[in-house]
Amino acid sequence: MKTNASGVKLWSAAWKAVLAMSLCGGAVAAQSPTGRLTTAEDFLRVPVKPVAIGHHGVGPNLGGDPTMPIENTVDSVRQAYTLGARVVEVDVQLTKDGRLAVIHDDFLSDFTCVHSLTLDQLQTRLPYVPELRQIMNVAREFNNKSGPALDGILIIELKAFSPHCDPSDDFEAALVSTAVSEIHQSKMDSLVMFDSFSPALLSLAAQMAPAIPRELDLDGLQLLTPAQIEGLTGLPVTIMTNKKNSLGLTWAEIGPVYRLPGYSSPQEFLGTGIATGVRVVGGEMDFFGAAEQQQPGSGALFVAGAQSIGFRVFADPAFTAADWNFFAGLGVDAIYSNIPLGVQLEPKIPNPVH
Repeated sequence: MKTNASGVKLWSAAWKAVLAMSLCGGAVAAQSPTGRLTTAEDFLRVPVKPVAIGHHGVGPNLGGDPTMPIENTVDSVRQAYTLGARVVEVDVQLTKDGRLAVIHDDFLSDFTCVHSLTLDQLQTRLPYVPELRQIMNVAREFNNKSGPALDGILIIELKAFSPHCDPSDDFEAALVSTAVSEIHQSKMDSLVMFDSFSPALLSLAAQMAPAIPRELDLDGLQLLTPAQIEGLTGLPVTIMTNKKNSLGLTWAEIGPVYRLPGYSSPQEFLGTGIATGVRVVGGEMDFFGAAEQQQPGSGALFVAGAQSIGFRVFADPAFTAADWNFFAGLGVDAIYSNIPLGVQLEPKIPNPVH
């Protein structure tokens, strides 16, 4: 969160700043994969855009929509691939017994922290919550069936811990090391990507599994001042002075819920992406939408600038055709969306892609 009073601003000068960063180097270029089956590298090299990514499976749903399976479940992921999504994204949380549960938040509705429960205890309370291994098995199944057609690619979001569940900022390394270990054991390294709003988590992932591609995301809140955030969320904002892996950024805790870095500008966000070696940068609707409202064309400038230094750019979320068309108009490479909506709107993907 910015600590000055300028708020959220995107300037045409962002283009020049982004191009200047290219003098310092860019994202690592993808290498052509070999073999019959497609990989995450193939996804990053698809020559058409935007590609649909199944958001939490077929889409976010905590049970309120009876027409969709609950998000982040085996049924939701399987349905997304079955309906034509080539890439699906899920969220993971660490349990007390060192396993990875596929669930969005790190605490339950009664504020019980996921890491205070074993996987069995969590599944006793929420029987639909799967283990990451189960989701990876589904992705592998569809990848194996697809042959040279892009399919079965999985994006695993490493969720930043809440201040409520990790008050001492102790669990980041355990989360990343557990995820890397499970991916290695499942022999899924070539089919997965990591995604996070936390550059600290992605920095750890780069150290532990440098070959797995990574995506750094940006929420519009991360460009606001503490006062602006408090006004929008109604939650108190505390600037952290003891972040253990700050990467030189200003981190803040937003109530008991969020712990995120703030950026002084979109350029600083892109610089952080370069410094942490990510291949993809992603923006939320509240970033791109606010940018376009304040200065029409600035969102597209951001996308073009990021692409000019080697990044792919993803956008999130598209719940409607209007959302999809807005993001596609900016020139993004992929869109997290409900399925089958995204499959119906994405361009034809070449087969084979390598």
